[in-house]
Amino acid sequence: MLATAKGHYNGSRIVFDTPVDFQQGQEVVVTYMVIPQSMEEMESNDSLVDSLVGAIPNTGKTLAEYRSERLKKYASAD
Repeated sequence: MLATAKGHYNGSRIVFDTPVDFQQGQEVVVTYMVIPQSMEEMESNDSLVDSLVGAIPNTGKTLAEYRSERLKKYASAD
């Protein structure tokens, strides 16, 4: 039997609009719908990203130099 239930994701779990009783081991199939963001939300995200540009100063190091620095800093003690 195939049944459908509508709900939303609250950031940690799926919350159904109506109660759904599941049994342990019950097989479920999940499909989801992606709803495009409104233009206002997209503009807000763009301004957030723009505000971060330049927040980390360019020290002129290459990617390899940064990697080497991180490997030394986080290398295990043993």
